[in-house]
Amino acid sequence: MILQFFSSPIGIAAILSFFIGSFGYVIIKMWIQPLMRYRLLKAKVGALMNTAENLSGEGRPAAFPAEDIRRTAAKLADCHSNTLPQWYQLVLANRNESPDSAVADLMALANVKDRQHAPKRIAKVRAALRLTLKK
Repeated sequence: MILQFFSSPIGIAAILSFFIGSFGYVIIKMWIQPLMRYRLLKAKVGALMNTAENLSGEGRPAAFPAEDIRRTAAKLADCHSNTLPQWYQLVLANRNESPDSAVADLMALANVKDRQHAPKRIAKVRAALRLTLKK
């Protein structure tokens, strides 16, 4: 009975759709979601750099987003070292994107005492992630 079901066209379609669905699930969970998470974190870092750059001038209020920068740096480090596929890490290295050095510079930016040093750190983060300046 079972052998008849799997030899019929509906049985073959059921088996085929099961394998295609399983393969699609693995692709989405292991490749698509980590890549999208990295791209969203990169965009968030860009937005934080714009905010930090606007607040780094003199005469500005002390609402520097240091805690957000630290939190985003930790998420970026976790994403790069734990969830991104190895092949995409190689793609990033080929593009000269360095999330690890960006994380180090983000942590240094979050700990900046003198706001005059912030633009230099912001430039290093943008260079490490190859972020463009959006106005």
